[in-house]
Amino acid sequence: MKTTWRAYSLVPLGLLVLGTTGCETFQRTLGIPAETGIAIEDPLVDDEDEPVASQAQNTDGDSKVLLNAEAGIELTLPAAWSQDSRLHDSAELQASDISNQLYIVVVAEEDKTLSRLGLRENASNYRRLLTNQLQSLQGQSPTDVAFVGDNFASQYEIRGQVDTDTPVIYLHTTVVTESRYYQIVAWTTPSQYNAYKSELQTITETFREVDTASSL
Repeated sequence: MKTTWRAYSLVPLGLLVLGTTGCETFQRTLGIPAETGIAIEDPLVDDEDEPVASQAQNTDGDSKVLLNAEAGIELTLPAAWSQDSRLHDSAELQASDISNQLYIVVVAEEDKTLSRLGLRENASNYRRLLTNQLQSLQGQSPTDVAFVGDNFASQYEIRGQVDTDTPVIYLHTTVVTESRYYQIVAWTTPSQYNAYKSELQTITETFREVDTASSL
């Protein structure tokens, strides 16, 4: 878990390739042979060589609960989605529906300096980190989402180009709770966004902090 929004960039450029041009290109970007496949069980390590808490997936009927017990957070996913630990090296939760080119990550920050700014300012700073990685920014606009659960949230659509051949649309949500700030970032291709915007928003709105102490 990072301690300040300045310490890292969200969703590295190389990882965006997965969302727009397929898994094999993504694997080549990471130096992974295409025939190897993506080992979603592998632990992740952030830029400071601190282990990122593992996530677990529990299936319940037509939905799946993706839980990070150490971080105390969860998302509820549709049946077609699965956990995916290759999307970001500092995320507490990561999932994808690869067949429909849909991706989501949750990154948590716990730092007292964040309280010096409000939700609006911190959300703007987070979005700037993301847009600075784009080759071109075509625009960003707020949605009408103001809460995720009982927590205040700021949600924007961000449209841009990773490179001349790679357009992307992010649904970027900043959530503030009593103890942390969270970035919930979903993304897909422009051709898929309109069809799946509602699904991405619904998944985002299932985000919860949970008390896992009794199960540890």
